[in-house]
Amino acid sequence: MKKIVIVTVFLALSIFALAKTELSFWYAWGGDEGKVLLELVEEFNKSQSEILVRPVFVPIGQGEKINTALAGSSTPDIVTIWDWMVVPLGESGALIPLNDYLDSAGIDEFDYLPGVWSYGAYRGTKYGLPTTLNAYAFMWNKALFEEVGVDPNRPPENIEELDEYAELLFRQDKRGNIRRLGFLPNISHIYFYVFGGQLWDPETEEITANHPGNIAALEWVASYYKKFDLQKIRVFQAAWGEMASPYNPFYRGQLAMQEAGQWELLFIKQFAKSDFEYGVSPFPAPYGGRKKVAYLNGSFWAIPKGSKYPDESFEFLKWLTDSNQAARFAAELSNIPPKTEAIDDPLFTSKMLPNMEIYIDMLIDGYVYFFPTLPIGLYYMEELNQALQYVQSGAKTAEQALNDVQQAVIRELQRYR
Repeated sequence: MKKIVIVTVFLALSIFALAKTELSFWYAWGGDEGKVLLELVEEFNKSQSEILVRPVFVPIGQGEKINTALAGSSTPDIVTIWDWMVVPLGESGALIPLNDYLDSAGIDEFDYLPGVWSYGAYRGTKYGLPTTLNAYAFMWNKALFEEVGVDPNRPPENIEELDEYAELLFRQDKRGNIRRLGFLPNISHIYFYVFGGQLWDPETEEITANHPGNIAALEWVASYYKKFDLQKIRVFQAAWGEMASPYNPFYRGQLAMQEAGQWELLFIKQFAKSDFEYGVSPFPAPYGGRKKVAYLNGSFWAIPKGSKYPDESFEFLKWLTDSNQAARFAAELSNIPPKTEAIDDPLFTSKMLPNMEIYIDMLIDGYVYFFPTLPIGLYYMEELNQALQYVQSGAKTAEQALNDVQQAVIRELQRYR
């Protein structure tokens, strides 16, 4: 009888010793990108005997499923979310602040590229860690530059030259239908900063939607839709193919110059013809404007308030965002790792595509900004998109539209507070 008891106790202790804390990890990448992340998860699981991470593929989409899950009683332990979701979810109490964890781990702003530490934070509280970084630059088709007699290795150096090149490269048929656009500004707030404006003053915590630089930029953006006819542009765009395909309008010569995130380097390698030649540079700026403006965006990993194992969840995130893992993951996505050390890691540099160094240089030495990480960030973005539509259609002037945005966003922020 004693032997049976002893054996039973031994088996119980053995089972207890083998038990691992299981974490549910919602990730958002499919295909080859997801495969790389799953390999990293498997590597982490094998590297230690206390934590078992169980990955679940949950695309972020517009965030509805994430928001619903975090508001309920059954939440994952680690979740992938868009940057604009971080602060609203954090301030609503749905995410765990990471400051104490980061302090204990000795992780601080000096581990990250310039400006990245405050990305995803609000009033000093950090609610998530960036997965990888996306940056935007200016890109042009070299063959089309040659066609119109412009030096293919020299991008426009200022806004005036950009306007000149856009007209030279524009093509339409005898019936007036557009066959090629030289350029079409899309992400209007990039030009707010290029023209010397800003969306938010981090020092005074004031909304600055109607900054004079923003108004000048929006007037310039709207000029393209007036000059080349908004309705004809819309008809032309309707015939464009998928961006991640051989039918991308930039590869097919339907768009000569564009705003382009660094992931475009990978798409060009995958989908453009082998002889396709292009250039990458910082955005042209007006005289007196800002040079080397780098707009930053991407996704984050965060720990929901409902996580049963927040300490273990942070241990996994600490490992996953370490420079070595960050370098490998970013290399496969043609993204940029957030940590300074990872930028120089051979695991990243050995797989860098041509022109990636231009994006990295912009993040290190340029004027880096991201859309304001505010509790009402999405509302602000939607108001700006609405303002652009008003100005495009001629319903409002740039100044009127941005004054309205200013008042609406201030009211919403006051209501939130």
